[in-house]
Amino acid sequence: MTVSIPVGLVVQTVLTGIVGWLTKLVLDTLKNYSDESKAWRKKMDDKVDGIGDATQATMRTTILHYCEKYITRGWITSEELSSLLDMHKKYTVINPKNGFIDAYVERVKQLEIREI
Repeated sequence: MTVSIPVGLVVQTVLTGIVGWLTKLVLDTLKNYSDESKAWRKKMDDKVDGIGDATQATMRTTILHYCEKYITRGWITSEELSSLLDMHKKYTVINPKNGFIDAYVERVKQLEIREI
C-alpha cells in the first residue's frame, strides 16, 4: 500500500517552516538591534549628563569668580551687572535651588553702579 501525500500539503508545510524560520530570524535581529540601541542610548545619555554637569560647574565657577571680583572692587558697571544677571538666570534653570550663588548675586546687585 502506498501513501500518497498531496503536493499542496508538502508545499504548505515547507512554506510554513520557511516563514517560521524567517520570522524567528527577523525577531532575533530586532532584539539584538534593540539591545544595541538601548546600550547606545544609555551611553549618549551618560555623555549628555556629563556635559550638563560640566556646564553647571563652569557656570557656577564663573558666577562666583565675577561676584568676588565685583564685591572686592566695590562697584559694577550696568553692562557687567546685566551679563551677570543673565548668566545667573540661565544657571538657575539647571540648578534652581542654590542659595549660596543667589546670596552672592544679591550682594553684587547692592553694589554701586558706575559707568566707564
